[in-house]
Amino acid sequence: MAQNSQKYQQRLSSAIQIRKTRFNAQSIQHHYTDATLISHFLTALSITFPQGERFFVETVRNVRDQIEDPQLQADISAFIGQEAHHAQAHEQFNAAVQSKHYHLKKYEAALNKEMQRLRTLSQRRQLAATVALEHFTALMAGYMLKHPEVMFKGLSANMQQLWLWHAIEEIEHKHVAFDVYQTIFNHLAQRRRSMRTISIGFISGTAMMTADLLWQDRKHSLHRPVELMKNIKALSELCLMMIRLFPEYIAFYDQDFHPQQLDQQHLLDMGRQLLYPN
Repeated sequence: MAQNSQKYQQRLSSAIQIRKTRFNAQSIQHHYTDATLISHFLTALSITFPQGERFFVETVRNVRDQIEDPQLQADISAFIGQEAHHAQAHEQFNAAVQSKHYHLKKYEAALNKEMQRLRTLSQRRQLAATVALEHFTALMAGYMLKHPEVMFKGLSANMQQLWLWHAIEEIEHKHVAFDVYQTIFNHLAQRRRSMRTISIGFISGTAMMTADLLWQDRKHSLHRPVELMKNIKALSELCLMMIRLFPEYIAFYDQDFHPQQLDQQHLLDMGRQLLYPN
């Protein structure tokens, strides 16, 4: 597997940049895409990010002293920097969009409980969970950049700064946790087991939170015929996303899988141009 990792040394590692987002958490609403369902879906993802991103950092830091490769050490530093900024930005977003009519904090206890459970696992299983979740975030980040007309339609310049920025950086560092795992553990069966477990929890959890947020907002999202039709179309587009991403998802189970096998440089170039048009 080390040879496979080296094979993909076109590595985006040289392009990993620690940026501060220009996103302003003081000027947002909980409807920020053309179809409100997409807003609720993205917000459901955002709910998990502050705690999730910090857990990712912990799992890599736990074993960092076992890494001798200076390039991978540099990648780890960039990964930690990017994830720290993501956690902070989404924490600000979540706090700003929370209101007496739109409750996000209700999920905090359940997320805390899950994070506590994960932290009781072995370092190998913790890192394998991170690797699986990083694969999911990279898949969705790539889809967001490839289909901005679906995921980003109606986004203001301010909200583009949050979601485009995050998507770009998830792709930039998509290989880091994987390379750390392979270097230290290189345990295929654990990687596959963790992905199966994470898949059930991640997909079902995101779906339930999205549905709940949609229901909380039902007067706007479901009771108005125009919005209802937009959301029915958006639901079909989310289902299509899952179908389109399945080949990339299932590739994770291959023995010789590596995140860099999927060349997304063109998406990064396009995303950076959208994020910084001048």
